[in-house]
Amino acid sequence: MAQIVLINIPSDDAKKPYDKAFRFLRTMNFGLLSIATYLHSHGMSVRLLDLCTYDGVDPWKDVSCEIKKESPVAIGLSCISGFSYPPFRHACKLIKSLFPDIKILAGGKDHVGLIARVVLSECEGIDILVKDEGEIVTLQILKALMNQHSLSEIPNIAYRDARGSIVETQSDAKSILDEILSLAYTLYPDYISFPPSIEVSRGCPYRCSFCGSAKTSIRKKPVVDVIKDVKTISKLYKTSGPTIYFETPMFIFTKAEIDELVTIRRREELEFTWRTETRVEYLDTQSMDKLAMAGLRVVDLGLESASPEILLRMNKTSNPDSYLNAATRVLKQAFENGIIVKINLLFYIGENRETLSETIAFLDSNRDYIQSISAYPFILYPGVRDNPDIQTQLSQHGGSFDTSRKWEERHLLAVNPSVEFSYAELQHIGKLFGQSYQSINTFFDQKRFGYLSPGISFSEFKTQAEHFGIERFPFFTDTKASKTAKSELMRIIFRRA
Repeated sequence: MAQIVLINIPSDDAKKPYDKAFRFLRTMNFGLLSIATYLHSHGMSVRLLDLCTYDGVDPWKDVSCEIKKESPVAIGLSCISGFSYPPFRHACKLIKSLFPDIKILAGGKDHVGLIARVVLSECEGIDILVKDEGEIVTLQILKALMNQHSLSEIPNIAYRDARGSIVETQSDAKSILDEILSLAYTLYPDYISFPPSIEVSRGCPYRCSFCGSAKTSIRKKPVVDVIKDVKTISKLYKTSGPTIYFETPMFIFTKAEIDELVTIRRREELEFTWRTETRVEYLDTQSMDKLAMAGLRVVDLGLESASPEILLRMNKTSNPDSYLNAATRVLKQAFENGIIVKINLLFYIGENRETLSETIAFLDSNRDYIQSISAYPFILYPGVRDNPDIQTQLSQHGGSFDTSRKWEERHLLAVNPSVEFSYAELQHIGKLFGQSYQSINTFFDQKRFGYLSPGISFSEFKTQAEHFGIERFPFFTDTKASKTAKSELMRIIFRRA
């Protein structure tokens, strides 16, 4: 019998429509697994469930049976994204109706944790909500419930008192881990069907206007522990060369740490390769040769834009010319070292024909080195939606928010960034960026790291893509398709000229 059942709530919608195209496109909830790992290491019996692993029309029937069998002290629901919020609300109501005497905990530091009072007001089934990282706090909550102690001394939570009033406790930095755990992957249901990942760090030292990661303290896993995790994954997945996603908001390993990774990988004849995400400035100061020797094969590069105006507005850099020159060096060196760079573009406040043209000109000037692009319009998340600078900038550029029910019920705000382009138009433009610069083969190759179930072949992927509608994906299937997409992209951007 488990003392707590932790449940991952999947999304019912997605920022990228093709995220729902494949059942074998899946990602573990690593925050939930980290909580389960921590609780398990402190003697708690934990059962972790992921609705993504259930077949059938109504997975809750099976989940309810599992909960009944475990008879836990508490049930923990994870909602890490606004795209999961509607099914999360449904889950809260359903579980409380079926198990009224079991305490329901909820968390997700990048979404529900940021709007705790609102969530408790909307979800009557929730008893306690964790506002920040959940490992230490969840253990404290469980102990308090098991010993019938007050919750008032537990930091970083919101809960209902005996009268039903919402109480929020004080924040305390000591309530978050000072180290990154090595995850107990076997606690995750059907873990072998998920692509392997290792959390290598938390937090980011930069302060981009659109991101909340800088509000999280920076912690980094030692290289020797990363290697231990690699060996664990190799055994669990029964492969000498796993393709691993190094999970982090911003890869920040030093040159010395990369050298250490190269040395150990070579000395122990390890064959793992990996993907991570980082910034232009980081890669420009690193040796791309060394990163390739360390096993890096795919990197998500937060370029965001090639328009100086946009880069300054989003606080991405204070020197756009230097930044873009560095980006050019990075792309060339990565290509020469066989590293796929997936360029992430964000259509930000004030985006217009001129700014998009600047980005396209940069991409065209580096066309020989560009293999992958992901481009999407700006969405305001709870962590940044109250930023007054964003509100002011939006007003200055004639932008607005899409306040339709789809977004309001998720506590997200889709941004129409200027009078020239709406969110919906930029969604289509983003797809055309991908279709202009990214082949289906490269799309598949980079998705093997962290997104596709292990062992999925290109043939299986392509068959499912065709079934879903291959024209809905941000890639081209041949040169003619790439040219057609690029022509449409240019026509749309300049149609108002």
